[in-house]
Amino acid sequence: MKNLPAANGPRLCWGGRFSSAEDVAWHSHAETELVLVTSGSCEIEVGERRLAGVAGALFVLPAEVAQFQHTYGPVRTTFIGLRVPSGGMDESARVLTLAVGDPATGWLEQLCDWPLVQPPLGADLAGQLLSLLLRRIRELDAVQGTRAQRHPAVAKVIAWVEENPAMPCTLDELAKLAGVSASHLGALFTAETGGGPLRYVQRRRLERAAWLLENPYLRVHEVAAACGYEDVNYFVRLFRREHGAPPGRWRKVRPTTLS
Repeated sequence: MKNLPAANGPRLCWGGRFSSAEDVAWHSHAETELVLVTSGSCEIEVGERRLAGVAGALFVLPAEVAQFQHTYGPVRTTFIGLRVPSGGMDESARVLTLAVGDPATGWLEQLCDWPLVQPPLGADLAGQLLSLLLRRIRELDAVQGTRAQRHPAVAKVIAWVEENPAMPCTLDELAKLAGVSASHLGALFTAETGGGPLRYVQRRRLERAAWLLENPYLRVHEVAAACGYEDVNYFVRLFRREHGAPPGRWRKVRPTTLS
């Protein structure tokens, strides 16, 4: 599988499956890697961290960081490599748990099998499916305690953002909430999420806006207000920049899998 792009969005670069009882030697990738354990158990050393997982574990492995897989008996995994625009996802090393029936499992398997589909499907559909997968990862992060693995200042701000999706905030206010200086908070967020705290706030609120727009009975100005934007024109500009289309058009052309 080679480079299936989606304009202004994540790009699927490669994928495959592993089935063996052998370890996987030290290596690294130019892309962020997602590894789903489908049977057995393993541990992955990534940088200075060691993450363990059994069937249902989804490893998020950052680009350009050496990794080693310790395989304990027969193990099967499905994996993909992707590139995401700056700030498009939290690329820090971690492991999430997918419950039986979680749609993210099927999406990852489908992305891995993309080259085998006949007749071939457009690259834009691959990008949409990948966007769904990354959105689900962000939801899992929010509920599975990834915050506990973060710096306490970052975790506190993320918790506040999730609980206050429409409340205005400034960098200084977030820094005061976190108990650190504004410059230190900016450095912490950049290291852990790939962008500054205000960029994180904006991204999460625009993700919420996309979700709210799935409700055909909500008007654009109501969605904007629910996400903390009083100026509808400003909201429309931000939404177009983030999602590639203004809210009204996005609502009409969004993937049917989002409904």
